[in-house]
Amino acid sequence: MSDFFDLTIYSPEEIIFNNQAVELNATNSIGEFGILPGHTFFSSNIISCNLTFKSKEGDLKEYEVGSGLVTVKSDKVIVVLESAKLK
Repeated sequence: MSDFFDLTIYSPEEIIFNNQAVELNATNSIGEFGILPGHTFFSSNIISCNLTFKSKEGDLKEYEVGSGLVTVKSDKVIVVLESAKLK
């Protein structure tokens, strides 16, 4: 199992992040969730929340985001957001 996963985060304005990460946290309609390396296949909505992720280099980023979707397949995570603002 790898110590990181490929993370791509899209907003309508830009690609927010496209690199390797070790953790992602957000909220869906059921509650908060986290994604770590080796996560099982997962697909979910994202509601307006604070989305955080930690890059492979250890940088922690936090965004105030609008609704969106997340998909995890193997070690690739894709997030598509309606809006995102760096906190």
